[in-house]
Amino acid sequence: MRNGIVKRLLLTLALLLTLVACRLTATPLPVPDDALVVINGMVIDGTGADPIPDGVVVIQGDRVVAVGRAADFAIPAEVDAIDAAGGTIMPGIINSHVHSARSPETRRIFLTAGVTAVCDLGTQLFTISHFEKERTPSGPAARGFRAGPIITAPGGYPVPRDGDSISYEVSTPDEARTATVDLLERGVDVIKIAIDPGNPQEPWPMLNLEQVQAIVEEAHARNVLVRAHVQKAAVLDIVLGSGVDVIEHVPLPPSCWEPSFWETKTQSLPEDSGHVTLSPQLESQLTRLIEQGVIMVPTIDALVAGWYSAPDLTSAQQSWVDYTLEIVRRFHDLGGTVALGNDFGNPGVEVGMPMREMELLLEAGLTPMEVIEAGTSRAAGVCGHGDELGTLEPGKLADVIIVDGDPLMDIGVMERVTVVIKGGEVAYTSE
Repeated sequence: MRNGIVKRLLLTLALLLTLVACRLTATPLPVPDDALVVINGMVIDGTGADPIPDGVVVIQGDRVVAVGRAADFAIPAEVDAIDAAGGTIMPGIINSHVHSARSPETRRIFLTAGVTAVCDLGTQLFTISHFEKERTPSGPAARGFRAGPIITAPGGYPVPRDGDSISYEVSTPDEARTATVDLLERGVDVIKIAIDPGNPQEPWPMLNLEQVQAIVEEAHARNVLVRAHVQKAAVLDIVLGSGVDVIEHVPLPPSCWEPSFWETKTQSLPEDSGHVTLSPQLESQLTRLIEQGVIMVPTIDALVAGWYSAPDLTSAQQSWVDYTLEIVRRFHDLGGTVALGNDFGNPGVEVGMPMREMELLLEAGLTPMEVIEAGTSRAAGVCGHGDELGTLEPGKLADVIIVDGDPLMDIGVMERVTVVIKGGEVAYTSE
């Protein structure tokens, strides 16, 4: 991996030097005759940089070799060109938290919607190798990254909800190390753990700090991220004390898990709905998460269970939605990094472009550009592939989509994908 990174850096440097030299001499940058060139569109490169209004993406083989203004390139008449027709050229979207995605047919549906990679965070051991298949009779499928089974305490989450088929149970730090090494040797892209005490009245077994520290140590020794299922603020001290890299879902405060919170109420919603106040302790924990570089994948779509746009919420449901959005909003406002994942595989969460998750991230305070970053460079990073995916930069794998419109003005245009390129291959067109 290190040699590959060095080669990409050298390639990038050479291309930059060539571009600078061409600009200094007013000479257009040459485009190889065997390149695939995407033209006539605004380029959003996934890094957060300003868009390039009349941009060009040059692809050779399976890699991006140049990105820039059309005026900076000399494009041969015979080169293979894709006309973006005034749309937006951008990296493929990455859904960094899904389930039930081992089938290439399912991942083909993702790809044709503009999602060029997904990361499955809970699978059986024997299915780990299934994600290597990336083609169907209809064409390429989205890249399939995977965590394998979720490392958890015996009888801990997700066993009470889903049984033990996607669990890897450990009882000691040594067993935790052994499980982590086993999964790494089987080729997982990330390690997924569960830190969830369940119902306060009938708590579930849960990994302790020492076990999580052992998992993190083994994973980090091989440069692999550890991603933790965390829905309760009560376990954040374990995250903070162990070096976990990513939290999945939103750490809701203890009040949301009390039985009284869910008492059905029929009176009108409170006037201050949508303006909940977080406790000083939770504010402090969010700040510390950010200081330690922990990334959040909120999966808001799955957490609000379709209530968000419903007209007849109970006050408890509305408060749950408000707390969920406010915690993401506060995490973001404090400087935290958010990556896109919608927890596909849960009831009501649809396959394809994660539009509701994008809309909910906007509601939580992210800008349209930040939502795009969350679904490209940030998502690639939490999947363990930020060095090769997620941005349109020289040396990166050429996973590129074209959307009909400007997502910075209307995020809804992300549903209008006209072209998908995966690894330099035109994998889907809407025509």
